Amino acid sequence: MEGPGRDEIIQLILCQLSEYGFSNLSQAIAAHTKVPMTADSNSRLADLVRLGLQSEAQGGGASASAEADANTDAHSVGGASLDEAGGDGGPAGPWRVLCKVKHRGAASAAAFSCDGRYVATGAADATIKLVDMDRVAGAGRQGDASAAVVRTLQDHEAGVSGLAFHPNGLVLASCSADQTIRLFDLSVTHGTNAFQSFRDSHAFRSIAFHPSGDYIAAGGDAPEVRLYSVRSGKAYLLPGTGGGGGPSPMNHTAMITHVSYAANGAAVASASRDGSVKIWDGASGRCVRTIDRAHDGRPATAAVLSPDAKHVLTAGLDSCVRLWDASSGRVVQEYTGASMDAAGGPAAFSHDGAQVMAADAASNSVVAWDAASGQLLTHAAAHSQRISWLVPSPTTSAFVTCSDDECARIWGPATH
Repeated sequence: MEGPGRDEIIQLILCQLSEYGFSNLSQAIAAHTKVPMTADSNSRLADLVRLGLQSEAQGGGASASAEADANTDAHSVGGASLDEAGGDGGPAGPWRVLCKVKHRGAASAAAFSCDGRYVATGAADATIKLVDMDRVAGAGRQGDASAAVVRTLQDHEAGVSGLAFHPNGLVLASCSADQTIRLFDLSVTHGTNAFQSFRDSHAFRSIAFHPSGDYIAAGGDAPEVRLYSVRSGKAYLLPGTGGGGGPSPMNHTAMITHVSYAANGAAVASASRDGSVKIWDGASGRCVRTIDRAHDGRPATAAVLSPDAKHVLTAGLDSCVRLWDASSGRVVQEYTGASMDAAGGPAAFSHDGAQVMAADAASNSVVAWDAASGQLLTHAAAHSQRISWLVPSPTTSAFVTCSDDECARIWGPATH
């Protein structure tokens, strides 16, 4: 029997929240999801959950297949086994461009919401565009994303260099060379300005939300990783300056190019122009692993932690992408065949961990490898200039690329 639709489930959640007294939250979710509120508040969702739990208990608990899905391999990468990730994972390609988002300056940053429903793109023109992925299919037939862009935000005084969605999907954070991080409320349907901002004395290059949404890790032209409390607005340095107030020997010695959180919040990773990659404990903020000369002494441009924080994927100007064991600092796999220039080079896991993706500066194309074997699978090109950023959807095989050609492109698997 076919299950309930998305809107029906969300309406049940809205009614239950109202019943619990969270009417303001219910209204915000309704505006964000575009699911209309019903007139009543009720506990039907709680009743259905209770009945479902009773039925499950009578049936002997979860199915064997669900238990198998819950088991994780000790050598998982992005949620997939290193031994099996290349098997029946997402399509290796080729891909097709679903639509393109046009800016008036080089497209420089992009991010997906945690549920994969929204994409934000930022550019050198200091604007941010919010795209509804549910509308992208129709936008693709028109050749651009004008029908899918639901908001345009602009509050920076310089180009946008990084974007990150709050885990609740209702807040978007952006950072810029104007030395600010700005937070935008996506639950309102109008307005272009941020409701909160953090300012520093250095340009920001990369930001990432803690999975709780309470903190933002940030890296930029300063050699320290900064941590901002969303609630209090206070700023902290990792791993701290110590009693003397001087720089810590644990810090990088040059600007930070990229920061990322593990999905479980256990660690933060940072890449730097000094050629090193560092992993920081998510609770204490102390540096627990430094990989010096991660790319033969060349600048490191990306550091992406696997969801369980056991591996870190890095890219650098030696034109090599590497997968490292986070605890030992040893190379697990190398991915070659993509050229990375002085402007930087992004790298990422596909949503299922089956592939590793990066941008090739020589051909302005996207490259994908089998995550387990390191085998080069495919190239795909559509941009006329260098790709500056690449981010996969967390839920599907879609991904976004940003380019100096003033466009961000949303990609999906080719249909046959």
